[in-house]
Amino acid sequence: MAAVRKRSKIQNIMTQFSYEHRRLDKQLSKIRKNTDELAHMLDSLGDKKGTEKKN
Repeated sequence: MAAVRKRSKIQNIMTQFSYEHRRLDKQLSKIRKNTDELAHMLDSLGDKKGTEKKN
């Protein structure tokens, strides 16, 4: 019979912490990408509005 190794409470907490932060990093990278695209869109819209006001 194989020996069963039990995980300690600290190991379980550390595993959960690393899992959650990996997921958080992936979500933040998506947000950063979308923020860059949104900033670019707003800049291009701002340029169009600026030219209309001048004419």
